[in-house]
Amino acid sequence: MLFALQSAPGVVATIGDFFARGGLLMWPILFCSIVVVGLALERLLSMRRSRVLPKVVRDAAQQVREGHADVIAAGMLEAKAPGARVLAAGLRRRGCLLSDVDRAMEDRLHEEGRLLRGNVKGIWVVATVAPLLGLLGTVLGIADAFAAVEQTGLGKAESSEALAAGIKVALYTTIFGLFVAIPATLLAAYLQARAQRLIADMAEVLQPCIESLAELPATARREQTAAAEDAGDGEGEPHAA
Repeated sequence: MLFALQSAPGVVATIGDFFARGGLLMWPILFCSIVVVGLALERLLSMRRSRVLPKVVRDAAQQVREGHADVIAAGMLEAKAPGARVLAAGLRRRGCLLSDVDRAMEDRLHEEGRLLRGNVKGIWVVATVAPLLGLLGTVLGIADAFAAVEQTGLGKAESSEALAAGIKVALYTTIFGLFVAIPATLLAAYLQARAQRLIADMAEVLQPCIESLAELPATARREQTAAAEDAGDGEGEPHAA
């Protein structure tokens, strides 16, 4: 423990020195790392299965399959969870043709998938920009190193040492850019896969509701049956002479 405490200040000083030597472009790369952390945390919280497809939505889907859509219709139309919005899209087309209900729920599912993947694109962008910023810092640093050597002359030993030191410092931005880009790429890939799994879960739970929602409501079926019976009775009555 004592050794760890004694060595900690040296580690902090080394990191601070590393950052200071990298130049001004270290700050944009640092900002990229903060953006990645913020976007990743926001997506991880938003992509919880309990938030995307909560138990109340799964129970509502079961009620729809059992023919009790009237019980849950009002609550689902007002719910904010992504799965609830997909089910609400089908409830709004309740009693319509099967193709209409299917299209409405599928379109809403695609829209919810787009929203789930929304900030993941931002992480992909940062993963692309961070190493480019690092490369730019390295190129600028190498250019400065060669400019300094050009003024002193390349034949001297101290100029060679200055060139090597300048190139070493210039590479710091590339190293830092890669430190940001590699975890960002892994996070983006993980979140992309997680979004796909959640979309597949919503489709698996809610797709069986399509046929139930496409059927006529009970009141409409009774009216249709009564109308058919009245028409049959009318045909069977004898016509007056």
